[in-house]
Amino acid sequence: MNKAINKFCPRSGKPVRDDSLTEYRGFTVGFCNSGCRDDFANNTEDCQSDTSYFDVVIKENEL
Repeated sequence: MNKAINKFCPRSGKPVRDDSLTEYRGFTVGFCNSGCRDDFANNTEDCQSDTSYFDVVIKENEL
């Protein structure tokens, strides 16, 4: 898996950990722990705050 496009967890603001990465819209995104990662990966459609955060980061990376 690639390096995460975000440096900080969208939930806690803590640094992203390499063991807490997942995919979103074809990008590698990260969280501060595996619990946050698993919740997001299993419930992406219910995690609107997380997806909004990642959508902004994706847009910034595309510029």
